[in-house]
Amino acid sequence: MITSKEPFSIDIVLRHPSRSPESIAEALSLKPKGAYSVGQNLGTLSAKWTFFHACLQEARDPSDYESALAKVGQFLEKNAAFWADFIAGNGEAELVLNHALEPPEEEGDKILEMYLGPAFLRALSAQGIGLRVQGWQGTVKTRQFALPSTRANKG
Repeated sequence: MITSKEPFSIDIVLRHPSRSPESIAEALSLKPKGAYSVGQNLGTLSAKWTFFHACLQEARDPSDYESALAKVGQFLEKNAAFWADFIAGNGEAELVLNHALEPPEEEGDKILEMYLGPAFLRALSAQGIGLRVQGWQGTVKTRQFALPSTRANKG
């Protein structure tokens, strides 16, 4: 359950030392929002890991959040064999919950509350998938996922 009046998206971010973005896209039937291959030239650096970022769900109405999480849970479960193989090959998977947040009307106002049930969290953990929650001022749709500084050495 989410009690924000703003849009959201649920993304998946994958990193792997050898798989190609094309093989990931094909295996999961996803079109990436952003991707690059291990060895690809990234300006003055060469990517040490493949990076794949795709949107799984997005909506403008927070009442759709529970349904979106259920669909993501089904997607994760449907691809259980992929996750096991991907993680066993030193891959990393991260589910990213992005939320557009407006400044509070008054100081001390709650601007986001999120509840993730044990079953959903258990499913993430069982698949070896991490969770990141992000709040953005403005619209989520125009935001691009940025590699956290702890992961920059892998890109």
